[in-house]
Amino acid sequence: MGEPKLEPLFKREKQTSTLEKFEKTLTEELIFGICSPIGSLKEKVIEKLKQKIETDYLYEVRIIKLSDFIDSHNFSEEEKSEIPSTPTGTKVFMQYFEKINKGNIIRKFHRNERLAEYAVKKIHIDRVTHTKAEKQLHENPKSTDYESKRICYILDSIKTKEELILLKKIYSENFFSISIFSPMEDRKSNLKAKRFENAEIETIIEIDDKQKDKFGQNVRDAFVEGDLFVRTSKDNITKIESKITRFLHLIFETSIITPTIEEIAMYNAKAAAGNSACLSRQVGAAIIDDKHTVVSIGWNDVPKFGGNLYTSNSEYDHRCFNHEECSNDSQKNVVVENIVESILNDTTFSSLNNIPNIETLLIEKIRNNTKVKDLIEFSRSVHAEMHAILQGALTAGNKIIDGRLFCTTYPCHNCARHIVAAGIKEVYYIEPYVKSLCLTLHADSMTEDEDSEGKVKILIFDGISPKKYLSFFTNIAERKINGKLAKKDMKKAKPKTSKSLQALSTLEEQAVISLEE
Repeated sequence: MGEPKLEPLFKREKQTSTLEKFEKTLTEELIFGICSPIGSLKEKVIEKLKQKIETDYLYEVRIIKLSDFIDSHNFSEEEKSEIPSTPTGTKVFMQYFEKINKGNIIRKFHRNERLAEYAVKKIHIDRVTHTKAEKQLHENPKSTDYESKRICYILDSIKTKEELILLKKIYSENFFSISIFSPMEDRKSNLKAKRFENAEIETIIEIDDKQKDKFGQNVRDAFVEGDLFVRTSKDNITKIESKITRFLHLIFETSIITPTIEEIAMYNAKAAAGNSACLSRQVGAAIIDDKHTVVSIGWNDVPKFGGNLYTSNSEYDHRCFNHEECSNDSQKNVVVENIVESILNDTTFSSLNNIPNIETLLIEKIRNNTKVKDLIEFSRSVHAEMHAILQGALTAGNKIIDGRLFCTTYPCHNCARHIVAAGIKEVYYIEPYVKSLCLTLHADSMTEDEDSEGKVKILIFDGISPKKYLSFFTNIAERKINGKLAKKDMKKAKPKTSKSLQALSTLEEQAVISLEE
């Protein structure tokens, strides 16, 4: 006879797999970071975002104004002593300028991401407080005690790239940045309505965009990192709702959304930029014809004999990195040295030779403080826009006439003349290029006014960022069930991608510790 079969003291229930356990930790929380140049119609976008996610997805929305943390910051005596005096002007101008100065001091004495750290702390404390209230937990509850809630935070607004980087690193899949842009005339009109004087408006816009102070605001660099770009004006406010609705469908996968031709073109431009070995910056471009077909792409790199550009497949590769220097920079140095030599050899300025290190001083001043630093014509590279136009002309002929050019960066004035001559009617870009003299040299044929006729329009891109293209447009959920379209209940739908609540809370705690230190 065999041994009698022993019954286990406790019946083992079906085990939960590691994957199932992990899935249960994913949070439904969402964090939206708003970035926009001052005067843009961001309030309309925030209002519509709040309304749609509350109504359609049953989220509780909390708006956090980063500028409020400036008022609540406990300034030390040393910090107070370094706050610059506020220039005289209208009440609203003085209030805004004072807040800018205080924000700069906070960043100087702490970090450029300091205000974002305050926001992270606020979100973390909200979660802890909510958890304690619901579960009556002991002090400092473990992260495993947290439960996912349908809560959405809208952070208004991000002013530095470091703030954005911190938020993306902590919240990653649950964080989405929205970059909002309005035409200059609308921005000025909006500020005028808030009682700024005309001269004050010019000053505030320049400061808000990018301060020369290393601890100042830098909306420009934060703006280009957006996940969604919203170009809005007083004339197209009615389109905001459809843009936000579409964006939320992509986040929750509650509808089948495919890219627009504009998003396809900019994604092609961004992909093309990856081919570039330029030491300055990688730029990509794509041209679509009037039938919405991508007819060519281009990127910035050195041309080779026989046509086209050098690539990794070239038998001999004479791109700048193989010569270990940027030809544009080296030639600018030659120009500067030539100017200095000409000055010092002129008897009219012979007294300058008595000044110690005069040659070094002159070279440094001319190189860094004059328009010489903005010279671009000594580059060996064909620019991305020129490359796309050349390739389009070779392969598609006159199809590029009346076409639209999508470029990762605002076109330079060298490319501007080729764009006009090629018959391109519209240009879309993401990154600014402050050296460009497009409108200065070609005001007769180019404009940034989207309502203008008879000129090439240069417009900020509107749509899903090419960096997020594959993430948003690659489907995860099943699209059909038994041959029928699968439909989600929007009020119960979870974000397409998410982060473990335990990991998220742990990362938040690091920001809180940094504040306490």
